[in-house]
Amino acid sequence: MSKIDFLFKDLKKANQRLKEVGLKRGKSDIRRDATLQRFEFTFELTWKLMQALAKDSGEDVFGPKNAIRFAAKANLIDKPEAWFKYHEFRNQIAHIYQEDMAKKIYQEVKDFYQVVDIFICQTEEYLA
Repeated sequence: MSKIDFLFKDLKKANQRLKEVGLKRGKSDIRRDATLQRFEFTFELTWKLMQALAKDSGEDVFGPKNAIRFAAKANLIDKPEAWFKYHEFRNQIAHIYQEDMAKKIYQEVKDFYQVVDIFICQTEEYLA
């Protein structure tokens, strides 16, 4: 199994886990924290897959921002500025935990699975 296949398979699983928590109703600290954690590892897999796809196409791409730029150029995503915002949220979650910030970020990322679903579909077409 290639690196791209491995990352793609893991991304699908991670996004499904994010979707599971995202579709549940009700508010709780545990649900919020689970969503943020699942967002974090799902985002990590998206940009790493973008980077692997870039390298596979012969482009030297390093880091999330350049991977996002490649994905936009390859029509794997639209609205790269939204993805840059997701990257910022990921960094805030990973490096600092403040409850007020967590509540704000949760509101911004709780539907991230829908954006990833589009990326997954676009990637399947790209790989076909």
